[in-house]
Amino acid sequence: MTFLRRLLLCLGLLQPMVLRADPTGEQQYWLELINRARRDPAGELERLVNFSSSTSFGSPSSDNADVANALAYFGSDAATLLAQWSTLSSVSALAWNDALAVSATNYSQLMRDLDAQSHFLDGQSYEQRIGMGYNANHLLLGETLFATTASIEHGHAAFMIDWGDDDANPGNGFGTGIQSGSSNGTGVTHRELLLAADAKEIGIGWVTEPQPTSQSNARGPYIVTQHVGSAYRFSSGRFYSDAILTGVVFSDDVLANEFYTPDEGIAGTVVEVYNQNTGTLLFSDLTNAAGGFNIALAGVVAGDVLRISAPGTGLADQVVTVTGYTTDVSVYGAPVEFYDNVYAAFAMVPEPGGLTLACWALFFWCRQRRR
Repeated sequence: MTFLRRLLLCLGLLQPMVLRADPTGEQQYWLELINRARRDPAGELERLVNFSSSTSFGSPSSDNADVANALAYFGSDAATLLAQWSTLSSVSALAWNDALAVSATNYSQLMRDLDAQSHFLDGQSYEQRIGMGYNANHLLLGETLFATTASIEHGHAAFMIDWGDDDANPGNGFGTGIQSGSSNGTGVTHRELLLAADAKEIGIGWVTEPQPTSQSNARGPYIVTQHVGSAYRFSSGRFYSDAILTGVVFSDDVLANEFYTPDEGIAGTVVEVYNQNTGTLLFSDLTNAAGGFNIALAGVVAGDVLRISAPGTGLADQVVTVTGYTTDVSVYGAPVEFYDNVYAAFAMVPEPGGLTLACWALFFWCRQRRR
């Protein structure tokens, strides 16, 4: 490290260098699940669990067997879950952040090495652990973790449902079987953090290497940490938390379910952001290896109308109006001009291939023969 770089770091004028950590297809998929829940919480609950009434789960309680088993083990109360979920409203999407992904991956590795699931394994608070490499000018920092995640869908449901002890029944008392904020050591529930309106960015990191048979607390197969944050900048005497354009370009040819699936992302696609009223190109970038994009919209304010284009896809442009608000001084100690993230997805639906057309031709030929 050069003398100048050391000096700048000491003065706080230069952030530590962060290696690129573009998401894999699986990580992008988990991000899309979280953003689906943030944008449509009511619909997400219907995807996660089955209800037979407002006070009881259906049979099965979830279409995912691991989720159903967890709900049964903790005795999670359907009425409590439904009542908590009814208070949720749609919020803007989270953008992927490389620095948060690095710190999350490092902590997952530490849980694996120490065979433990805890927020306090390195002698630091999660704020210290995350903020050191993320951004000194942060508004919000948070951490979720789960060292015995069976699958991405299982982990996503675990954080959203938040099964476990409630405040009144610590230490495997379970109670309602739905966690409360103080029961996980962070002051908020996993669900509250991941669906927080003032959360802007996330990094998801896990360890999936085979675990020693002696592991009892960090068994995997996914040992997962998620780090969440939002940042601000100071300009002309005011504080700003800028919007970020996030989303994905994908070819819906793995599951054909109109939703991103690993291996569907299209890398290297140009994404452009225009001022809709003037036609001016404001920003552009390429999709990452997983097909995702995360473009900082510095200078864009509430009320601005943007046109999002992915010209290489041949799909129609998407027009959005930026929303935002000014935070109360009591929230961060000073008012912050907070602009919500913007989300866009471009799904390229493949045309039927030769094999599909041949199958249809055979089907109609057989019908004609029967006639």
